[in-house]
Order: sequence, then C-alpha cells, then structure tokens
Amino acid sequence: MLLSALTSLTLEYGRPIDGRVFALLAVYFAGGFAGCLLAWPFILWVRNRSSLTVSIVFAAFALTGFTLASTAAVLALDYRAYYAQWHSEVLSKVWLYQQVFTALGSTYQFAVIGIRLYWPLGVVALVPASWWLARRTS
Repeated sequence: MLLSALTSLTLEYGRPIDGRVFALLAVYFAGGFAGCLLAWPFILWVRNRSSLTVSIVFAAFALTGFTLASTAAVLALDYRAYYAQWHSEVLSKVWLYQQVFTALGSTYQFAVIGIRLYWPLGVVALVPASWWLARRTS
C-alpha cells in the first residue's frame, strides 16, 4: 500500500518526495500493515470452512475493508493528535463530542481524498495477496 500511495503521489499528482510525503506514506504503510493483521484471522477462519474460490473472494473483501478502516483509523489518530491542543478538558462532554467529530471528519476526508491513492497498485496487489492468504498449504 505504501508503494501504491508513492506511485500515485509522484506519478499522478507530480508531488516531489519530501517530509510531508514520507509522513503520508507512513500512514498508508501502517494502515496496510494493520489491515492485513486484522484480516488474517478472519481469512483463516473462512479458508478452513469453504472452497478456494470463496476464500479468495472473502480474502479480497476482508483485505480491502480492513485496510481502508485501518488507514482511516491511523489518519483519525493523526488528526486527533493535531487538534488536541484546541480540544476541551479531557473526559468532559464537550471533549467527547470533539473526539467523535474529529474522527468522523478525518474519516470523511480519507473517503473523499485518500482512497484514490490506493488505485494504481492497490488493486493489482490485492489479487495475488488474496490468493496467497486464501491458499491451503499442506
């Protein structure tokens, strides 16, 4: 996922590689890594109970969903760290609202702007990764 984001940022958007791009790549790496780790037990559970075709399709959906959710969560934590200086007293009612709406705002921004960074190579990498995770080894 890091390579997909890097390819999209440099080739499609023409961004020079600087510190902000490295920070963004770290978010996409963490999201892809966490997504794979979270999807792994579910893929194993389905793999042991169904055919190879069903396992591959489920692995593709699980990897996609968990990777997107994990990347959005990492980005929400980054937003929370940035906006914490303006938030109210910890564990107050206003603070809770601020946490929820900061997370919702970052997730919306990721859905609108960030998902397209997965496009160049993410879909291409999804097929072999799904097959590799869904295959049965003896």
